[in-house]
Amino acid sequence: MLAISLRFPARRFHATPWGRQVNEGAVEWPPSPWRLLRSLVATWYHKFPDVPEDAIRALIDALSAPPAFHLPDASQAHLRHYMPPVKGNKTKVFDTFVVVDPTEAVHAVWPDVELDDAQRGLLDELLRSMTYFGRAESWVEAEIADGPPAADTDAAADVVPVEAGVDAPPDRELVRTLVAQPPEELVEWAGSTRQLHTARRLGELNQKAAQTGKPTKDKLAKKEQTAIEARIPDSLFDALHAETADLRSDGWNQPPGSRWIHYARPATSFLPTVTPRSQSYVPRRPTVARFALAGPVLPRLTDALRIGERARHFLMGCSKRVAQQASDNPEANASVVFSGRNPDGSRLDDSHAHAHFLCEARSDGRIGFLNVVAPMGFSPDDEIALGRFTRMWGDAGHDLQLALLGIGDAADFGGHNEKQGQSRTLATSTTWVSLTPFIPTRHLKLRLSKADQRDPQLVRSATERELVALIRLELSRRPGFREVSDEVLIEPLLDAPGTQLGGTFTSWLKFTRLRSRGGGRQSSSHGYGLRLTFQAPVPGPIALGYGSHFGLGLFIADE
Repeated sequence: MLAISLRFPARRFHATPWGRQVNEGAVEWPPSPWRLLRSLVATWYHKFPDVPEDAIRALIDALSAPPAFHLPDASQAHLRHYMPPVKGNKTKVFDTFVVVDPTEAVHAVWPDVELDDAQRGLLDELLRSMTYFGRAESWVEAEIADGPPAADTDAAADVVPVEAGVDAPPDRELVRTLVAQPPEELVEWAGSTRQLHTARRLGELNQKAAQTGKPTKDKLAKKEQTAIEARIPDSLFDALHAETADLRSDGWNQPPGSRWIHYARPATSFLPTVTPRSQSYVPRRPTVARFALAGPVLPRLTDALRIGERARHFLMGCSKRVAQQASDNPEANASVVFSGRNPDGSRLDDSHAHAHFLCEARSDGRIGFLNVVAPMGFSPDDEIALGRFTRMWGDAGHDLQLALLGIGDAADFGGHNEKQGQSRTLATSTTWVSLTPFIPTRHLKLRLSKADQRDPQLVRSATERELVALIRLELSRRPGFREVSDEVLIEPLLDAPGTQLGGTFTSWLKFTRLRSRGGGRQSSSHGYGLRLTFQAPVPGPIALGYGSHFGLGLFIADE
């Protein structure tokens, strides 16, 4: 007995049955044994070329019999999207797939197959090296299972082949599935098919010869005979190598070496299941998208405000196009999460819930990463727009290329080890220091007499006091920091009016501190640095003051 399991971490199994068109909405369920054998051969070919061919041939022959299946609860879903335009015409595609719990496995069971230790070891290596099954979107975790699911449980391998002409059992439906021909039948079929193709081609040539008055032939030329033999495989292993495009161009209505059988699967295979949820359950949305930047000339972090504004401009364009395609409405606007405005044009009530565009520097002081952070979360359409954000203008005609590293939460990307790609602006820490200058949104109210204004110490104390009050007010307006705004220790760093970039002290005066477009309240362009110490670790990012949605007033976790 042999059993293997297939789990799909991305919750999707994409596979269109042979002979069906992708827009029909047809999916393989159970997965065809023919597809499984082809995947094993492909994995051997690409990852284990040192394994002798005889070993993989013997393994494939041993697995040629149709297995029984256990299918977990599943449902069907689809995506609708446009393929790239060809000659100006866009084609709308319905991409159907099976949705399955990533913790549940599809089991394939061969009750009568016994592998020796070498074959079992080879099969285990092949399965563990498979990264996808079906289309490339179908990530898979495959392995040899300890045994088939118990026959007396709901997880039994009870999806079995049905003999031709036999009706489906009660509560079952028949599914036409592609499997391999038995090796001995394939040899017999190959011989008879070669004879048939040879006779047909010879007849065509002799018919043409008779019409033109030329002599007929008793056999084909060696070149034509070789071409016919090359199209008809001698073994199942050879048949599994055939490319789909080549088979279609040669006129095959199904892959040579394969045959159709019926499996009887539960009629309720794709009925939706409802999982009870507590009334307090709220679906979580991702809040962070992290990009890596590349280009001939990367801007310095001193241009964070300008790059953040530019990123918003380009991302709103991506979002607008996604909204127009989804609704077939050319007047649709960008998502509120990127624009910060309601559909009627009014500002959001919570002005800090929409997207922040926060730049991070590499060790040389140049911008290497962009974090798009939205406390209100990204919708599925927002995620599509983020995936399409791949470029924007750079400086001096050098475009910036963006690679989406991932979409998730701050905890997925944050940390103190920048060498491992972790983000200190998305880390969790008790102590935070300014990375970019804090620009107050109102003038500092020092409340000093003219005589006191001439005393540097009194001016310094009044400035520190006012900065502490402003930071505390800013924190109280941020989701997640309202509860701790009264307890945080705030230290203005007036003796160090700048930060370290690329090993060099960079003054706050070097930073772009005025937006090129849009509004925002600003008292003056004077920038300040601060250190925040909380009583318990708090997660980032922390961005406060004028331009905080575009990279000013950004703090970094201090170890």
